[in-house]
Amino acid sequence: MTDARWNGYARLIEASGGYHVAKVHELLTVVGKQAAGARIVAGIEQELAAHDIGCLPPRVPRDQNAYVLLYKQDGPGLVGLMHLVRQLCDEDVPIGPATTRKIMTVACLLQQNQASPEGDAASA
Repeated sequence: MTDARWNGYARLIEASGGYHVAKVHELLTVVGKQAAGARIVAGIEQELAAHDIGCLPPRVPRDQNAYVLLYKQDGPGLVGLMHLVRQLCDEDVPIGPATTRKIMTVACLLQQNQASPEGDAASA
């Protein structure tokens, strides 16, 4: 039952442009719980990861009124950039070919989103 709820929630995030701002209370509703205990929050974090949903802050707060930014980990544009940056920050020692690929992807996405000097001058 909850897997169907999480699948629906993942579709909601995708339909919202790849991200969704929610209160922790909303996540508790998805799992049918009323309190954000340590085990419940850990379970929510596992379900988010299992459905390719990233979360900022990286740990779901235990405060029901706290906000979280949820995003599709494989989302396009800035959503994907945000996930890559989070992955790089989560790594203990960021070295090796996989990390290099992530860094180059982040650099490429940043370059694509950088305003051109001509565009800035024209809008001034």
